[in-house]
Amino acid sequence: MVSAETLRAEERFFFSHEDCRLVGMLHRPSSPPRAGVILLHGWAGYRAGPHQMFIKLARRAAAAGLTCLRFDFRGRGDSEGDPAAASLSTMISDALHAAEVLAERCGALPLALVGDCSGSEVALGAGPLMPGCERLVLWSAPPVGAERQQMHQAKRRNVLMQYLRKALQPQTWRRLLQRELRLDMVGKALRSGGLGAGELGQDSDREIDWRRRFLDFPGHILFIYGSNDPATPACLEHYEYLSQQAGRPWEVHLVEGANHAFYSLAWEREVIDRTLHWLGEWADGPRSGHG
Repeated sequence: MVSAETLRAEERFFFSHEDCRLVGMLHRPSSPPRAGVILLHGWAGYRAGPHQMFIKLARRAAAAGLTCLRFDFRGRGDSEGDPAAASLSTMISDALHAAEVLAERCGALPLALVGDCSGSEVALGAGPLMPGCERLVLWSAPPVGAERQQMHQAKRRNVLMQYLRKALQPQTWRRLLQRELRLDMVGKALRSGGLGAGELGQDSDREIDWRRRFLDFPGHILFIYGSNDPATPACLEHYEYLSQQAGRPWEVHLVEGANHAFYSLAWEREVIDRTLHWLGEWADGPRSGHG
């Protein structure tokens, strides 16, 4: 049950960026904020996050003294913009502007970014360019600046196995006979291997020096993955190597048994608990600029 005080501290508002009206939700703590957190949703998501994890995280963050902003990227959710024109580059631009909006509304704060899936790529792209950004928490982050063939093959195998298992279930055949199955969507999923357009990349995104952005980020990064996500092994190998190159501590939390989107109450609670604990230690620590 959400308290009336919590709801009063939540403000839905609009802000403009590059001729598009974006929708944001601000969660304010009852006491002076210790830091600010901006939540960055994935390619096909919106400001609520996967199964409303961003709402739950934002409310708990505000209760812990952190100002939290979640918003819809242009072309997503309730924000204006052409979905077909969206890219990681436009999402990075939106995130940088959202940080400016947060500073205008709440004053300059040390910042952390929490990204989910493609939102993690946005965090890695925006973090080094964002004044005051000291921490990144990345949920199921794809490997930026890397050859993704191994990860894509693992996803395709996983999607194929899921559909093979469904094909052996009697209810699947009943739905087929009753014409309840969207065969066009099944075909699309099999052809793409479960990959969305954002994961396949846009030309403007390929021009970003992702490795340099990662190395240039001056703060700390926490990676959170599900052990049952087929992409996890390749991602862990990639980011551990990059962290060593950056001279940055390799901080990773593995949610045992969890899938890519942490679809269970226990898994999502573990992700949110670990995220808030890590951010809380940072917000309570000495303020000495980045790092």
